[in-house]
Amino acid sequence: MKIVFKEIKLKNFKGITELYLNFSENKNILEGENGIGKTTVLDAITWCLFGKNFADEKQFKIKPIIDGEEKQDLVTSVSLTLNDTLIERIWDTATTIKVDGVKFGVNEFRDHLREKFLLTDEEFKSLSNIDYIPSLHWKDLRSLIMGLVGEIKNEEVYEKGNFDLIKDKIESVGVEKTAEDIKETKTSLSNEIKKLAGNIDQKTNDIKTLVVEENEVKELEQRKEALKEEINKFNQLKSEKAMQDEEVRTLENTKRELKANETEQERLKELNNEYQSTYDNSNIDVAILKENKIKQISNNIENIKGDIERLNLEKSTLIAEREELRNKYETEVNKEIKVENSTCTACGQVLPENKIQEVLTRLKEESNQLVNGYAKQAKEKLTRMNEIDVVITSYNERIESLNEEIETVKTQEVDVTQESPIQVQMKQNIENNNKKVEDLKKQSEELEKSIKTFEEKIAGHKAIEIDDTMTLQNELEEITKKLAVSNTIKIFKDQLKELENKHQDLLTEKELLNDKEQQLILFNNARAEMLRERIKHNFKIADFITQEETKDGKLVETFKICINGIEYSALNTGHKILVALDLVDNIQRMKDKRLPILIDGLGELTRLPEVETQLIGCRAKYQANKKLEVVNQ
Repeated sequence: MKIVFKEIKLKNFKGITELYLNFSENKNILEGENGIGKTTVLDAITWCLFGKNFADEKQFKIKPIIDGEEKQDLVTSVSLTLNDTLIERIWDTATTIKVDGVKFGVNEFRDHLREKFLLTDEEFKSLSNIDYIPSLHWKDLRSLIMGLVGEIKNEEVYEKGNFDLIKDKIESVGVEKTAEDIKETKTSLSNEIKKLAGNIDQKTNDIKTLVVEENEVKELEQRKEALKEEINKFNQLKSEKAMQDEEVRTLENTKRELKANETEQERLKELNNEYQSTYDNSNIDVAILKENKIKQISNNIENIKGDIERLNLEKSTLIAEREELRNKYETEVNKEIKVENSTCTACGQVLPENKIQEVLTRLKEESNQLVNGYAKQAKEKLTRMNEIDVVITSYNERIESLNEEIETVKTQEVDVTQESPIQVQMKQNIENNNKKVEDLKKQSEELEKSIKTFEEKIAGHKAIEIDDTMTLQNELEEITKKLAVSNTIKIFKDQLKELENKHQDLLTEKELLNDKEQQLILFNNARAEMLRERIKHNFKIADFITQEETKDGKLVETFKICINGIEYSALNTGHKILVALDLVDNIQRMKDKRLPILIDGLGELTRLPEVETQLIGCRAKYQANKKLEVVNQ
C-alpha cells in the first residue's frame, strides 16, 4: 500500500499564521531561511496524524507566540490530504478531528488510520523518520533487518566446514553461550594448571628436604613412649592443682558475697526508715492542689496567647510582603518592553530585524516569567494567611475552654482523708524492701552453708608442686616429626605422581578447548560472511558490520550500519542521509508498505537519490523574499 501527502494547510500553528502547500508524489524540498517554519511543516504533519511533533513529543507549544505571549484565544488547525482523504485536526479548548468532514474521537481516529491505511504511530515513526532506524540498539537493529531478510540457520553454516567439536553444544545452548562457556572454562583451566604447577614444585622441594637415618628410628620410638608417660603424670598433677586453686577462689568469692548481702540488708532497713518519715510528712493540702492545678492551666493559656501573638506578627509580615509583590506585579505588567540598542556592539551596524525580534521576544518571555512568579508568590502568601486565621480561631476556642476548666477547679472539692500519691508510693517502697530483706536473709543462710563446706574441703588439700612441661612437649614434637618423615616421603611421592597426572590431563583438556575455540571462530566468520551476502542483495548503499574485534583480539557479534566499512556515526550529514534513505526505502519495499519519508535538515545535500516513495525534506537557504517554498525535483 502506498500513502502520499498531496497538500497541507496550517492556520495559527506554532510560528505560522497561515500557510498552504502542494506536494508532488515524488521529491519535495522545503527551502527557506532558518526559523522560517520548515520544521514546523513536518511538526504539523505528525501532529495532524498522531497529536505529536516531529521529535515525537506530545507536550509542545502549538499556539502562535505573538509579542512574547502564547495566543490561547486563536484556533489552531492543520488540514492534510492523505491520498484522496482529507484529515483535519483542530485545537481550541479541546481536540477536534475530522475525516472528509466527519468528526472522529481520538481513539476512533487512531483505529481508523490502522484499519483503512494500515498506519500506526510506531510504524510511521520507524518508516518515515530516517533518524529512527540508525538510532536503534544494535540488537534491535539486527532483529529488524533479520526479520526481513531471514536469519542464517546453523545447518547452512555447518555445510561450510568441519564443526564437529562444537556442533552439539551450539544446538544445545546457542552460539553466544557456547563462546561464553569456552572462555570461562579456559580461564578456569589456566588458573588450575598454574596452581598445579606451583603445587608440583612445592611438593618436589618438600621431598628433597626430608632425610632420616633408619638406625635412629628404634631409639626415637623408645624415647617417645617415655616422654608420653612423663607428660601424662605432669598433666594429672596440673589438673589436681587447678581444682584446689579453684576451690580456694570459690571460698573467697562466697565470703565476699555474704558480706555484700549483709551490707545490703542494713541499707534497705535504713531506707525504710526514710520512706516511713516521708510517709508521715506527706499529707494532702487541698488549697495547694487547687492552686497548682489553676497555675498549670494558666501557664497553658499564656503559652497559647504567645503563639497567637507570633502568628499575628507573621500575618502582618505576610500582608506587607504581599503588598510589595502586588506593586512589583503592577510595575512589570505596565512596563514598556523594547530593545534599547538596535546596533551591534562589535561593528556598530544596525542589527537585522529578525535579530531585534529575537531579543524583543526574549525580553517579553523574561517579563512574563517575572509576572507569573510574582502572582504565584502572592497566592502562596494569601494561602498562608488563611491558614493562620484558622489556627488563631482554634487557639481562641482553646483559651475559652481552659478558662472554663479553671472555674471548675475552683469549685471542686477534694477528699482530705485519702492518701497522697507520695504516701502510696512510700508504702509500696517499704513493702518491696521488706520482701528483698527476707530474700537476702535466705541467701545468707545458703552462703554460710557453702562457706562451711568449702572450708572443710580445703582443710584436706595436700601440697602439690609442679614444674613447666614445655621442654618435654618440644622434645616430643621433634621426635614425632622425625618418625613421620619416612612415611611422609612415600606419601609425598604418591601425591606428586597424582599431581603430575592431573596436570597432564588439564593440558590435554585445554588443547581440546583451543580446537573448539578455533572452530567457533571459523563458524562465526562463515555465518557473518553469509549474513553480509544475504543483506547485500536487499540494499543499494547500506552495509552492515556484523563482527568487531575486542582489545584482546577476539571477534564478538555486533550489527552496525556502515558504508565501505565506515560506521554510520563517523559519516558526514550527506552520507548519513543517503544511507538512511537507502535503509528506509528498501525496508518499506520488503514490508510492501510505502509511506512518505520526512527529512529535517538536508545539509549540503543538493540532490536526493531515487526512491520509490514520496520524499519531503527541509533545506536552509538564504532568500530575498523571506518566503517558505516547495521545490519539486
